[in-house]
Amino acid sequence: MGLAETLVSIPQSERGGEIAQRGFDYQTCWALSQMLEYELDEKNYVFIFEYHDDVLILDDEVSPTQLTFAQVKTREKHWTASTLSNSTKKKPVSIIGKLFIHHKNFAEYSPKLLFVTNASFNLCEENGGKSCFGANEVKVEYQTSFKKAIKDQVKLDDSSIDLSVMRFVQSSLSLDDHITHLKGKLCDFLSKKFGDSISLSVNALASLLEQACREKSKVKSADIINFSELISRKGFSSEALNGVLDSLNENNSLKPDWDKASPLFNDLGKTSLQLIILQAMFSQVCIDLNQNTKNPSTVYLEYAISLYDEASVHSDLKLYVTETMHKIDALCPDYALTLKSGKKECIVVYSIIQKLFEGGK
Repeated sequence: MGLAETLVSIPQSERGGEIAQRGFDYQTCWALSQMLEYELDEKNYVFIFEYHDDVLILDDEVSPTQLTFAQVKTREKHWTASTLSNSTKKKPVSIIGKLFIHHKNFAEYSPKLLFVTNASFNLCEENGGKSCFGANEVKVEYQTSFKKAIKDQVKLDDSSIDLSVMRFVQSSLSLDDHITHLKGKLCDFLSKKFGDSISLSVNALASLLEQACREKSKVKSADIINFSELISRKGFSSEALNGVLDSLNENNSLKPDWDKASPLFNDLGKTSLQLIILQAMFSQVCIDLNQNTKNPSTVYLEYAISLYDEASVHSDLKLYVTETMHKIDALCPDYALTLKSGKKECIVVYSIIQKLFEGGK
């Protein structure tokens, strides 16, 4: 039996995480930040959410040979050896124990074990500031307590316990602002992968990735029949990530921009000087409309789209733009005062381009 079949056939330890409705939490941010690194390094990968552990990382989505089990936990205080290895009646298997259950179950495939957190560790001889280290690098007394916990909780004998397979990682993502940090990583990723020519919205990309990961994590493990289904329903691979990028690129290419708007302004009889001013305004309108928040420009666009009349656009563009602006000003007088006439005109032109694209799909 290969690794792919083994992953599906071996029963999971209790997994309560996938039952909860998870948002774009720390675990997802960390997994996405790792995917970006893998992508830049041109590694083959598939990340599987809430299967056997918080995150399962495989080296291939068809015939995997390497696997990593990652527990991703947040904490206000630093981690100690006891908080990592102690068991209680309520939780008879500790964090260390749960990870080494995977090592026991998948020993044939030499799995790697990761414990990822925002908090620091107080485990090493020099100082607790090391951000990444093996379980075999901690103080000898802590190694002893880890081995005892594994022996008692996982029922492994001393000869089968190798602490070097497990690593502790303090992530650079902050606890309170991890989404902002992820967006920064996305900016860096887009710049390195596509150069300065890329104009994708980081907010839109983060939102799409969040949605994709959330959907994957919500799929119940009990519904998975085989490895192929596991990958397609709960896995997120390089192909999936690039699919999101391609989708966003395609949508981005259909968005109104100055190259598409300038011919309409020419038809409206604008002079060269007016076009220079309108270009700056139109660029600002595009920024306003691509934000994920409600603002005067987005409200004005909603009205412009609701009033759209393609026949009138083709009949007399100048009259259509003027009349549409007057109608919107009457419908929402508060926004009529907020926006300058040049911006209103830009928004109406934006709505025309958007509706023409929709009609051409």
